[in-house]
Amino acid sequence: MIDDLAALLQRATVRIDAAHNPRGTGFFVGPGLILTCAHVIPSAHKATSSLQIYWQERYYEAAITTVPADDSSPDRDLALLTVPLEDHPCVLLCGEAQPYSSLYTYGYPGSVPGGTSFIFDAAGPAGERNQWITFQRGPVDPGMSGAPLLDRESGCVCGMIQFSLGLHSERGGQGLQARVILAQLPDLVNHQLATHRQNRRWLELLSVEQRQRLGQCCPQYQPLLQQNTKALKVFISYSGSQRDRKLREELEKQLASFRRNQLIESYHSEQLSAGRERSESQRLLEQADIILLLISPDYMSSDQCYNEEMQRAMQRHEAGTARIIPIKLRPTVELANSPFGKLQALPRSGQPITESRDRDAAMKEIADELYRVIQELKSKQT
Repeated sequence: MIDDLAALLQRATVRIDAAHNPRGTGFFVGPGLILTCAHVIPSAHKATSSLQIYWQERYYEAAITTVPADDSSPDRDLALLTVPLEDHPCVLLCGEAQPYSSLYTYGYPGSVPGGTSFIFDAAGPAGERNQWITFQRGPVDPGMSGAPLLDRESGCVCGMIQFSLGLHSERGGQGLQARVILAQLPDLVNHQLATHRQNRRWLELLSVEQRQRLGQCCPQYQPLLQQNTKALKVFISYSGSQRDRKLREELEKQLASFRRNQLIESYHSEQLSAGRERSESQRLLEQADIILLLISPDYMSSDQCYNEEMQRAMQRHEAGTARIIPIKLRPTVELANSPFGKLQALPRSGQPITESRDRDAAMKEIADELYRVIQELKSKQT
């Protein structure tokens, strides 16, 4: 899930400007609440210039709400800003980086004012109280101060970049550990818990292993991890013909990680015991959160698929109780006039899977689209 966490981290990261001149980086830790380094905003702190953030290609005026009294101390180099925004992702700030772990960041160095990504290797802790983490094999240039450090093993933002160990070089830099930040800003602990209780996007992207790490290093999240973990039920409606069965098996291989990470439970009629297929199939169809219609000539000619499963699926779609996704397996005529013709079918190109140049890529596209639907539905669960 790291690619999805990296994308979410990028959307939670902002550029900080003073008098419309880029100064550094910050990131959302609560609705309208941004964490950065105090040294990023010295002139604004002295009320000699205005302060803005640049986010999603727009500028917003920002105000300073918190700066430690002794912000000259390196381990108190912290500031909280507020902006008039609420609809944005927030990082999960917790724990500390471990030696040899891989760290991902997104920031706004002067050379790339539009933002860019870097990956570092954590070398190990630094300072008398291990308050810093030293990382290397990447550049930390002006503008990267205040950038979040995402630990790829735990799935948490484990720190914030403060210093460079060599400009325009691969020597890396140092970051303040998340546990130190939260100790200096104790109110932020409750802000973080409330934020991730209300919006579970970050938590739902964590793998099983990352969730275990989070529960161990940050036990305050254990109650949240135990909530809302129910897997979505996916019913696969298909004809059962030999050609369609092979394609269904290929698709289910792409969905294996979703099942392994307990995001979904998938069912189809051939999994059921003899003599119970019809009643059990109907029950699973009624319970499904997502229904995949695997469209082919065999599907359209099957009474059970077309007249029973598909018609009932469309009734549930109209009632808003299930998400229906048609998937074009093989070339089939007159789909536009079918009951599901108004729905977005996959692949989005409209080309059936069997006519795709790269069948694996087509299957992956379908899995990616399904994953987006899963995240959307899980974000609405209570």
